[in-house]
Amino acid sequence: MFILGHAGIGSRLGALVPRVRAAHAPRWLLLGTLLPDLIDKPLYYGMKLATGRDGAQLGLISCTRTIGHSALFALLVWLVLRALGRRGAALAVLAGMATHWLLDLGGDVAGFLGHALGATSVPAGFSSVKALLFPLLGGHFAVSPFHSAREHLTSLVQTYTLAGEVVGGILLILAWRRGGARAAPPPAAT
Repeated sequence: MFILGHAGIGSRLGALVPRVRAAHAPRWLLLGTLLPDLIDKPLYYGMKLATGRDGAQLGLISCTRTIGHSALFALLVWLVLRALGRRGAALAVLAGMATHWLLDLGGDVAGFLGHALGATSVPAGFSSVKALLFPLLGGHFAVSPFHSAREHLTSLVQTYTLAGEVVGGILLILAWRRGGARAAPPPAAT
């Protein structure tokens, strides 16, 4: 999971959309940046733990980018929030999810280039695209190349991921400091 990268960079990118910024829904935007991983990572590793199987042996949920990473799921979330009268929240969550997809695609490209250059041993695939366009590309998701959560975490030690976490963390700190400065009461007159 690319927590700081998705949250910090994703929130900043999503807030660039004028209608999202106008919706004043930063918590919903932040939720959208993390929602795909909050669903798919526990789903995959929970099924793996419960069954002792992994990858293609698990059937449809064959990796950590599945239902929660799909445009179909994003549409469902958007429709539910709109039906509940939460237009601003719906747009913010959708924008956050879009930044998640964009950053995941960047990771896929970085992994592909790393593998092509011999820097990574795990074959790079574009699981982000297969998940986003599910079921249009064959009705199944990519298959996880990792045999454990530890192997998955180890694969994250690459320049793209580490740089994204640092930049995302800095952006979150800056946003928090700006928010804290606005919320502080004015100094008392002496």
